[in-house]
Amino acid sequence: MTCSSEITIGGYELDVMRRSYTVWERFEKKDRLIRSRKYPLHWDMPHGEQRMVLEFVYSVTSDVLRKRLGRAGFTRTTLEQEFLRYYETVCRQSGNLFFKTYPDAERAQARADAFRTATLDDWLEALAKTVKADVTRVRRNARASAHPDDILVDIITGSDSPADKELRPRHCLYGFPCSSLDNMAVALLEVVGGEVPCEQNVSMFVEYLDDTTFDDMRLRLKQPTQNVVFHDESDI
Repeated sequence: MTCSSEITIGGYELDVMRRSYTVWERFEKKDRLIRSRKYPLHWDMPHGEQRMVLEFVYSVTSDVLRKRLGRAGFTRTTLEQEFLRYYETVCRQSGNLFFKTYPDAERAQARADAFRTATLDDWLEALAKTVKADVTRVRRNARASAHPDDILVDIITGSDSPADKELRPRHCLYGFPCSSLDNMAVALLEVVGGEVPCEQNVSMFVEYLDDTTFDDMRLRLKQPTQNVVFHDESDI
């Protein structure tokens, strides 16, 4: 089993770390939370017998994350600046830019043309559609999401990304014209509400790889017999 840690904003995937993880620097120890959730014992019988599972997460609201990003120097302004640098670097290339011509050269050219003409506001509008429809690259590859009709949504959730190592995305939205994790978070926060949860889930590492990050909280938490939420900041 490959363990992974997901960072999400409003439930939408921002980044995934596999095999090992570090806590994103925008989260703090006081953000730790243990909660119990019920899942089907057998996935092919969603309404059958349930099992209780503990989840170990760092969790804040989007308002809190927005303020922390701002204090670290990441705002709409820095997003705009990175977008312009990214756009200018990519558009120096000719032809299909970084879009693969196989298996559909015509589609690659259409993506390149759309990339050249889109403003940041166009990208944010497409990002809002992406989040609302819960379309991701992984879901598309697993055929759990339909192929997007909107070409910018198609680019955002596609598998193509620039070969230039300075432009390679440090997040899961490969096609969005921004490389850094922090500015990508700013972009997502532009299209979600003020009170949605922003989380990093490390449950697999705690359960399967003996991660000790939550041990002090686990010692004070009895095995739940019903749904519970156990906050670090309110119990230490």
